[in-house]
Amino acid sequence: MKGQRLLIAAMFVTASSMTMAMGSSGKPMATWTCADFLAVDESFQPTAVAVGEALNNKGKVEDAVLDVDGIASVTPMLVQVCTEEPQSSFMDKLKAAWAKVKKAV
Repeated sequence: MKGQRLLIAAMFVTASSMTMAMGSSGKPMATWTCADFLAVDESFQPTAVAVGEALNNKGKVEDAVLDVDGIASVTPMLVQVCTEEPQSSFMDKLKAAWAKVKKAV
């Protein structure tokens, strides 16, 4: 239980960092386009993927464990897809990328 609380606290800190990284746009991640994701500093993109995955299911954290290897695989896939389709929904592309990674495992 204590570990889960620490993880949730870390997610809030991460979300705050993402807000600062995005600057003044203030858009909720659920409404991001791929262009919004690409506007995030490269060093924060894996964090955006992690936060997006954690919040992907009705805005609630389901797992107390983050798939670090999956994040490392999904991030470059998203950068490539989002570069090709910048007006697409970031969350839709994130779901599709995670599905590919999970299918490969």
